[in-house]
Amino acid sequence: MRILFDLCSLEDNFSGIERYALNISKEYIQQYPQNEYILVFKNKVFNLYNEIVKQDNVRVVTLKKCNKLIFNQFILPLHLYKLKADAYVFLAFPEPILFFHKNIYTTLHDMVCWDCGETMSTLSKYYFRISNIHSKYVCKKIITISEFSKNRISTVLKIDSNKIMLINCGISKDFYSLIAQTNINSLQKKYCLPEKYILTLSTLEPRKNLSLLLTVYKKLLDNNVDIPPLVLAGRKGWKMDNFLKDFPKEYLDHLIFTGFVDDTDLPALYNHADFFVFPSLYEGFGIPPLEAMACDTVVLSSDSSSLPEVLGNAAIYFKNNNFADLYDKIKYVAHLKDKEKYIELGRQRVEAFDWKKESKKLIFNRDIE
Repeated sequence: MRILFDLCSLEDNFSGIERYALNISKEYIQQYPQNEYILVFKNKVFNLYNEIVKQDNVRVVTLKKCNKLIFNQFILPLHLYKLKADAYVFLAFPEPILFFHKNIYTTLHDMVCWDCGETMSTLSKYYFRISNIHSKYVCKKIITISEFSKNRISTVLKIDSNKIMLINCGISKDFYSLIAQTNINSLQKKYCLPEKYILTLSTLEPRKNLSLLLTVYKKLLDNNVDIPPLVLAGRKGWKMDNFLKDFPKEYLDHLIFTGFVDDTDLPALYNHADFFVFPSLYEGFGIPPLEAMACDTVVLSSDSSSLPEVLGNAAIYFKNNNFADLYDKIKYVAHLKDKEKYIELGRQRVEAFDWKKESKKLIFNRDIE
C-alpha cells in the first residue's frame, strides 16, 4: 500500500497543528514498515525526518516555496495529481480545494471558522468554511483530535460521525526528558526570564484571549496583589500588535515576550514557571496546557470547548472569558499550598495521550478502494 503524507506546512510554522502532523506521520511510518510512503515537503526535508527519509520504503518530494495561497491551492494539487498513491493524508491543514480523489483523508482540528469566526479575519473565516465544505464532500474520512471537535464537525457539516476518525494529540516522552538537559541560566539569559514567572504559551492572537489575561493582570497589579511577572511565549499573530499599542506602557515592564521558543527549550520553560495559564476562548484540543502538566507545572485553564475533556481533573479552571473568575483564580493559584496534588494529577493525565498509541488509530485498509 502506498500512502502520501502532505507535510508542506512544516516549512511555514510550527504550532500545535504542525506538531500533530509531524508526530502522527512519523509514528505511523515507523510502526508500519510494510507500506510505501511518499512524503511531500516544501523547499526541503524537515529536519526531524532526516533518518526516516533514508528508508527504502520512503520517497521524498520537495516543492518550491511561493505565495502560500498559490502554493496550497494550485502548486500542491498540480503535483498531487502526478503522485500516485492509495491514500492521500492531510494531517495539518485540509486538502486543496482543487484536489479530488476517492481516497483523501483530511484533518479538521476544530470548527473555529464556524464557532468563533469573530476571532479570524473575514477572508480566513470564509476560506476555511469553503475548505470544510469541500472536505465534507470529497474525503473518504475526516480525522479530528477530540470528541468535542468530532461532535462539532458532525453537527455543523451534517456528517455521519462514523465518517470521522478520532485521533488525539499526544506528548512524547522525549519532550519532558529535555528538562534536565537544559541549563536554566542560559535559558533565562536567552529569553530574558526572571527568577519567578507566570507562563502562557500560544500564538498571540484573538482566539487565545490574551487581551483578557493582560487586562486581569493589570488589575492585579493595580490592587497590589503579590504576583510574579507574566511571560508570554509564542509568535505574535493577528491583531496582537494593535492591542498592545493601547495597553498602558507603565505595565509593560511586568511582561516578557519571548517570541518563538525552540522545542528544546520548551520543557524547561514550562518546568520553571510558577504556574501556566491558558485563557483560550476555543480549542480543538489544547496541547500547551498538557505539555505544562508533563513538565510538572500547575495549570490554570479556561473551561471552554475541548479543554475539560483533555485536561480532566488535573487542571484548575476558570469560567470562559470571565474577568472576575480569572482574577480570583490567578490569586488563588499564585498562593496555592497543595501544588503537589495538581502536579501528580497532571503526570497521571499526560499518560493517557501517547503519539504511538494515537497513530495506530489511523486506519486505511478497510476503506481503500
